[in-house]
Amino acid sequence: MDEITLTIPRDEDFHNVAHLVVAGLGARIDLTVDAIEDLRLALDELLRGRSGGDQVTVVLRRSDQALEAQVGPFPAGLLETELAHREGVGLQRVLATVADEFELVDEDGGQWVRLRKSVGDGAPGAR
Repeated sequence: MDEITLTIPRDEDFHNVAHLVVAGLGARIDLTVDAIEDLRLALDELLRGRSGGDQVTVVLRRSDQALEAQVGPFPAGLLETELAHREGVGLQRVLATVADEFELVDEDGGQWVRLRKSVGDGAPGAR
Protein backbone atom coordinates (compact mmCIF):
# COMPACT_ATOMS: atom_id res chain seq x y z
CA MET A 1 0.00 0.00 0.00
CA ASP A 2 1.37 3.42 -0.97
CA GLU A 3 0.81 6.41 1.31
CA ILE A 4 1.29 10.13 0.79
CA THR A 5 0.92 12.69 3.55
CA LEU A 6 0.30 16.22 2.37
CA THR A 7 0.14 19.15 4.79
CA ILE A 8 -1.06 22.36 3.17
CA PRO A 9 -2.30 25.77 4.30
CA ARG A 10 -6.09 25.86 4.70
CA ASP A 11 -6.14 28.67 2.14
CA GLU A 12 -8.25 27.68 -0.88
CA ASP A 13 -5.38 28.51 -3.24
CA PHE A 14 -3.65 25.32 -2.08
CA HIS A 15 -6.58 22.93 -2.57
CA ASN A 16 -5.44 22.27 -6.15
CA VAL A 17 -2.29 20.65 -4.79
CA ALA A 18 -4.45 18.05 -3.01
CA HIS A 19 -6.49 17.61 -6.21
CA LEU A 20 -3.36 16.84 -8.23
CA VAL A 21 -2.18 14.23 -5.75
CA VAL A 22 -5.63 12.57 -5.63
CA ALA A 23 -5.78 12.46 -9.42
CA GLY A 24 -2.29 11.02 -9.71
CA LEU A 25 -2.86 8.24 -7.19
CA GLY A 26 -6.34 7.54 -8.54
CA ALA A 27 -4.98 7.12 -12.06
CA ARG A 28 -2.35 4.65 -10.81
CA ILE A 29 -5.09 2.30 -9.56
CA ASP A 30 -7.41 2.88 -12.52
CA LEU A 31 -10.06 4.91 -10.75
CA THR A 32 -12.40 6.40 -13.30
CA VAL A 33 -12.46 10.13 -13.94
CA ASP A 34 -15.85 10.23 -12.18
CA ALA A 35 -14.44 8.48 -9.09
CA ILE A 36 -11.48 10.87 -8.96
CA GLU A 37 -13.86 13.83 -9.29
CA ASP A 38 -15.95 12.41 -6.43
CA LEU A 39 -12.88 12.41 -4.19
CA ARG A 40 -12.03 15.95 -5.23
CA LEU A 41 -15.56 17.07 -4.32
CA ALA A 42 -15.26 15.39 -0.92
CA LEU A 43 -11.95 17.16 -0.28
CA ASP A 44 -13.37 20.51 -1.35
CA GLU A 45 -16.33 20.11 0.97
CA LEU A 46 -14.11 19.15 3.91
CA LEU A 47 -11.65 21.96 3.32
CA ARG A 48 -14.16 24.71 2.62
CA GLY A 49 -14.43 27.38 5.30
CA ARG A 50 -13.75 25.18 8.31
CA SER A 51 -11.48 26.48 11.03
CA GLY A 52 -9.00 24.38 12.89
CA GLY A 53 -5.63 26.01 12.54
CA ASP A 54 -3.52 27.31 9.73
CA GLN A 55 -2.88 23.95 8.09
CA VAL A 56 -4.72 20.79 7.14
CA THR A 57 -3.27 17.37 6.50
CA VAL A 58 -4.50 15.02 3.80
CA VAL A 59 -3.26 11.44 4.05
CA LEU A 60 -3.87 9.37 0.91
CA ARG A 61 -3.47 5.60 0.89
CA ARG A 62 -3.49 3.65 -2.33
CA SER A 63 -4.21 -0.05 -2.52
CA ASP A 64 -5.16 -2.24 -5.46
CA GLN A 65 -8.83 -1.97 -4.50
CA ALA A 66 -9.30 1.62 -3.33
CA LEU A 67 -8.03 5.09 -2.63
CA GLU A 68 -8.50 6.14 0.98
CA ALA A 69 -8.20 9.66 2.30
CA GLN A 70 -7.94 10.97 5.83
CA VAL A 71 -8.39 14.72 6.29
CA GLY A 72 -7.84 16.77 9.44
CA PRO A 73 -7.34 17.58 12.15
CA PHE A 74 -10.50 19.47 12.93
CA PRO A 75 -11.38 20.78 16.41
CA ALA A 76 -13.42 18.34 18.50
CA GLY A 77 -17.13 18.74 17.82
CA LEU A 78 -16.79 20.87 14.69
CA LEU A 79 -17.93 18.20 12.23
CA GLU A 80 -20.18 16.05 14.44
CA THR A 81 -23.21 18.30 14.03
CA GLU A 82 -22.72 18.61 10.27
CA LEU A 83 -22.34 14.86 9.84
CA ALA A 84 -25.44 14.18 11.96
CA HIS A 85 -27.56 16.63 9.92
CA ARG A 86 -29.15 14.61 7.13
CA GLU A 87 -31.41 17.22 5.54
CA GLY A 88 -30.42 19.56 2.75
CA VAL A 89 -27.11 19.62 0.94
CA GLY A 90 -24.36 19.69 3.51
CA LEU A 91 -21.26 17.80 4.48
CA GLN A 92 -23.10 14.59 5.37
CA ARG A 93 -25.02 14.50 2.09
CA VAL A 94 -21.94 15.25 -0.02
CA LEU A 95 -19.78 12.60 1.65
CA ALA A 96 -22.57 10.00 1.56
CA THR A 97 -23.01 10.66 -2.16
CA VAL A 98 -19.39 10.71 -3.33
CA ALA A 99 -17.60 8.26 -1.00
CA ASP A 100 -18.14 4.53 -0.67
CA GLU A 101 -17.51 4.81 3.06
CA PHE A 102 -16.71 7.61 5.49
CA GLU A 103 -16.28 8.01 9.22
CA LEU A 104 -15.25 10.57 11.81
CA VAL A 105 -12.36 9.44 14.01
CA ASP A 106 -10.54 10.94 16.99
CA GLU A 107 -6.80 10.86 16.48
CA ASP A 108 -3.74 12.93 17.37
CA GLY A 109 -5.66 15.46 19.47
CA GLY A 110 -8.30 16.27 16.86
CA GLN A 111 -10.98 14.79 14.67
CA TRP A 112 -10.32 13.41 11.21
CA VAL A 113 -12.60 12.29 8.42
CA ARG A 114 -11.66 9.04 6.71
CA LEU A 115 -13.20 8.22 3.37
CA ARG A 116 -12.78 5.51 0.78
CA LYS A 117 -13.39 5.21 -2.94
CA SER A 118 -13.18 1.76 -4.52
CA VAL A 119 -11.76 0.82 -7.89
CA GLY A 120 -14.48 0.33 -10.52
CA ASP A 121 -16.94 2.54 -8.67
CA GLY A 122 -17.48 4.83 -11.65
CA ALA A 123 -18.44 2.06 -14.06
CA PRO A 124 -21.94 2.22 -15.50
CA GLY A 125 -24.38 0.61 -13.10
CA ALA A 126 -21.87 0.55 -10.24
CA ARG A 127 -23.90 2.83 -7.97
